[in-house]
Amino acid sequence: MKKLSAVWLAVVVCASLAACGKSEAQRQQESAATMTSLGEKYVKEKILEPSSAQFRNQFIGKKGAPCGEVNAKDAFGAYIGFQRYISVARDLTLLAQDVAPAEFEASWSQLCR
Repeated sequence: MKKLSAVWLAVVVCASLAACGKSEAQRQQESAATMTSLGEKYVKEKILEPSSAQFRNQFIGKKGAPCGEVNAKDAFGAYIGFQRYISVARDLTLLAQDVAPAEFEASWSQLCR
């Protein structure tokens, strides 16, 4: 039991030291990468062929939402062209094709610019 406690303590100390050794910029970069990955995951859940998704111009918007562009295949197997997306959460992921252009533009301005 003591051996297990010592090992657990060593793991916690090592993890703490590793976290302390990271700069604020490194932590922000890791957070942005995590948010971008989640955004990609949620976008892929909304498109017809998730494995065909191509992403570009990705960034974290001023309100913390992953924003960018995605290109994917349609039902005929052809790429539809890059379109913008906003991904606030699984149920709040919005592709430009999903709503009226003015509505998407308002959301883009509020969350991404």
